[in-house]
Amino acid sequence: MKERILISCFILAFAARAGAQTEQTVSMPRLRLGFEAGMESSFGGIRKPAAIRESQSYYYDYDYNYNGGFIPNNQGVTFYDVGVKPEYSINKRIAVAAGVRFYFNDVTLDSDRDYFLWRVSRQGTSTDYVKVRNVSQKNYYFGIPLEVKIFPREQDFFVRHYFIVGAAFNFLVSSSNGVSFQNPAMKKYTSAVLGQIAKPNTFLGYLYGGFGLKIGRTNYPFGNMEIHFPVYMWGKNRSDSFARVEDSLGIGIQTSLQIPIFRSNRLTYKIITD
Repeated sequence: MKERILISCFILAFAARAGAQTEQTVSMPRLRLGFEAGMESSFGGIRKPAAIRESQSYYYDYDYNYNGGFIPNNQGVTFYDVGVKPEYSINKRIAVAAGVRFYFNDVTLDSDRDYFLWRVSRQGTSTDYVKVRNVSQKNYYFGIPLEVKIFPREQDFFVRHYFIVGAAFNFLVSSSNGVSFQNPAMKKYTSAVLGQIAKPNTFLGYLYGGFGLKIGRTNYPFGNMEIHFPVYMWGKNRSDSFARVEDSLGIGIQTSLQIPIFRSNRLTYKIITD
């Protein structure tokens, strides 16, 4: 009888200890400062500027699939970004964030052969072309992101998944164009070619949803990894700029490092320790 009592007491003590190891209550800061980097890629392709020769190239007449001397519309447009974004936990399951981002994209239209023809002038029935290897455009944007994160569970697991919805309002800061000729002697036509490439519009907006993972404890610096899909881009692009995106949907990847600040403002979480 005594042995049974001792065994029962041992089991209860072990269970109580195991329970204490399984959960603990910890106060954590509501506000975090995030440093982020990511990319967004659109589906669709790049439109051919009107200055590119429409007919098939005279030096590859036999190739009836030849698309005017340039790589066809299958490149899409990718934007890279870095930013700083404070995040505030309203409660254990909902957090909101806003900050600043800087976007960069570099779009190049390459020849699928040695060169394509670019019209530099037209007078009556006479049209002058130059041989171009590629043209490029670099764009820089200043953006303001707004986001809401929703955590399905309240417990602060080391790896914790969440859903995200957000929007970004991006404004063009600068844009520059470049051209590479098939023959260096044609560089004198640089201004004539670049003058026909328009800058993109001053505004580009994003709407996106997605899924993310928080990796680490909330009361210490931790990381986030997110997949944004779908990403809907809006803001009418100029039709004479080859960086115009055919379709407005895309996909994005975002990573960030979150650092807790203002520890006097806290939430109480249950932490699973086993």
